[in-house]
Amino acid sequence: MEQFKQIILRHFEKILVGIILVAAFIGTYLIEEKFIILNFYYLPVLTAGYFLGRRMGVLTAVFSILAVLICVLAFPQRFLYEKETLKGLAQLSSWSGFLILASITVGTLYEQKEQRLRELKTAYVGVLEILSKYLESTDGYTKGHSVRVAELSTEIATAM
Repeated sequence: MEQFKQIILRHFEKILVGIILVAAFIGTYLIEEKFIILNFYYLPVLTAGYFLGRRMGVLTAVFSILAVLICVLAFPQRFLYEKETLKGLAQLSSWSGFLILASITVGTLYEQKEQRLRELKTAYVGVLEILSKYLESTDGYTKGHSVRVAELSTEIATAM
């Protein structure tokens, strides 16, 4: 049971995206006004881009488009009305394009945020190193003390 919880926690974002995607797919089958339900496919795509990055966002968008295309091929009368077939295809094409663009945009923002976070952590470590060097330079007795404390605390944290 504990392993199951760990797997769920480790893959929570992917599971969430999958559940939203399945709900949108079921809605595509059940709801009559198809072009309204297509907007629900933005939810898993934006969620994937926000939590998992650009690559997973685009993959989710492509998977969503393929799922809708399967529904269109299986039930063309529900998506493409006889008199408005060209209009329906144009709407599906524009929806697909915007879905992919949204996934790229949100995924790029996620990756930029992660890069800035890494840079901030690096800067923080740099500031701490400068402070420890400054403290050690004033007194020869404490030379290397900060490094030894850091090594010991790392060993303790690893053992815990």
